[in-house]
Amino acid sequence: MRQRRKRSAAITLLLAGTISGCSDPVPQQDVYRSSADCQRDWGDPQQCQPVRDGRYAPSYYYGPSYYGSTYHDGRPRPSNNAMDAVRSSQPVSRGGFGSTARSFFAGS
Repeated sequence: MRQRRKRSAAITLLLAGTISGCSDPVPQQDVYRSSADCQRDWGDPQQCQPVRDGRYAPSYYYGPSYYGSTYHDGRPRPSNNAMDAVRSSQPVSRGGFGSTARSFFAGS
């Protein structure tokens, strides 16, 4: 009787992810036209900081760094109320139980 080889489900899933163009989440920050727009996504005014790096007008705000999704060309995909998103050089803060920090995977 001939014995059949068993295929690994992990290899099949790995190949499926590679073919579909999946990529690892990247650390990013959303850019907002106003503090109010930023607070709608993050809920806490302390999470929203004025832009000071010259990339955008000083009247705009950055949200906190988080891991989010990207477009097919690798650019970060912004959250619902953000006007843009940039790759973050800031460390991603992580919340724990009882924390007011919020984590989500941007994009749909």
